[in-house]
Amino acid sequence: MQPASSPTALVIDAKKPPMGPMLVTPNARINGFPVPLRWGHNVIPAPPGVHHIEIAVPWIWEQGKAQITVDNRYHPAPPVYYASPFSSFSKGAIDHRPVKNPGLLGLLLILTPVLVVILAVVAFALFG
Repeated sequence: MQPASSPTALVIDAKKPPMGPMLVTPNARINGFPVPLRWGHNVIPAPPGVHHIEIAVPWIWEQGKAQITVDNRYHPAPPVYYASPFSSFSKGAIDHRPVKNPGLLGLLLILTPVLVVILAVVAFALFG
């Protein structure tokens, strides 16, 4: 359980795509310092200031990279919403409002020809 957010804490909500990686969790770099995250709600203590946040999901390479700047000098920092992409060839989405997982169209464009070939081979084997 994480502590309640303080006025200077950074709140990051990380969302994986449906049926996304269960064993791999996102990593953040806040002002260049590595910070492990988990899927869901994350509260990170941070001093007042302007913070540069980079988030990516480590796999064979870092995928779904996204970045944002947050200012918590005068008011509590707005929450940060990160969504990992459906495919490793897309960028992640990040904003101060909830975001959707990007890259679904790209994934479908990659998988459709593969499925057509598999169905053609099966149809040829059954009826050919």
